[in-house]
Amino acid sequence: MKRIIFCGFGKLGSECLKALHKSNLSVEFVFTHKELKNDSVDTFAKEKSIEFSYFDMRKEPEFASDVIGKVQPDFLLSINYRYIIPVAIFSKAKYAINIHGSLLPKYRGRTPHVWSIINGEEYSGITCHLIEELVDTGDIIEQKKIIIDKNETGFMLLQKFEHAYPELLLSSMSHLENKENLIKQNPEDASYYGKRIPEMGYIDFYRDALEIKNFVRAQAFPYPGAYFYLIDGRKIIINRIIETGFQFDGSIGQIKLIDGKPFTKCKNSNLEILDYKIYEV
Repeated sequence: MKRIIFCGFGKLGSECLKALHKSNLSVEFVFTHKELKNDSVDTFAKEKSIEFSYFDMRKEPEFASDVIGKVQPDFLLSINYRYIIPVAIFSKAKYAINIHGSLLPKYRGRTPHVWSIINGEEYSGITCHLIEELVDTGDIIEQKKIIIDKNETGFMLLQKFEHAYPELLLSSMSHLENKENLIKQNPEDASYYGKRIPEMGYIDFYRDALEIKNFVRAQAFPYPGAYFYLIDGRKIIINRIIETGFQFDGSIGQIKLIDGKPFTKCKNSNLEILDYKIYEV
């Protein structure tokens, strides 16, 4: 029986943990972050009587070492886990693997699915790879390409990932046990993107219409959203924006209400704002 330590969080983590349980794989211990929602890793661990902890391994190295010494895992799995796992911990597992939300080596770093939409990519993907000391650099076990539909939001793309992650995880574990070949990442092909924060959602209307549309849909609700300000100082969160042939007077970035509908101009086109929320000053 394979012995597993699972490090994970959120819907991506819970879907993978459920898949392991359904496949009768022995998850001996779970490291996660406190969530306690109906569909979260910690809730599932409680329901199935799997021992778990919220400890940060970097700050509680003795506890983590005791756990891994007790379990002696065949696999240490990292799925949407927020903490970097120390070398002293992951190196003690026979296999330590992570799933990343891009086609590595492209889009290393944080929120790659959002960045890929902002950058106008036609497809994204997920990669299962070995964990190394440097983040997102380990040998590739398997990858899956995922098409980005032209009106898809960042959240919609993440929902596709939620369905694809468990299958890729189970397949990659078998791949390793069967001693199949791995793929070295080419650092010359690598790109890196950092963490996104809500303040980064400010819209530059001096860009062209396609860039603005991609920027908006990547961050649309339930994400914090792309935003701008009306002439009276109120903040407007925009979730959907399209090009329009409707002609009106106004300058770039000036949002005008015409018959109750908001319009604006960008570098190369007129735009209609279809889904939005205005916040009072």
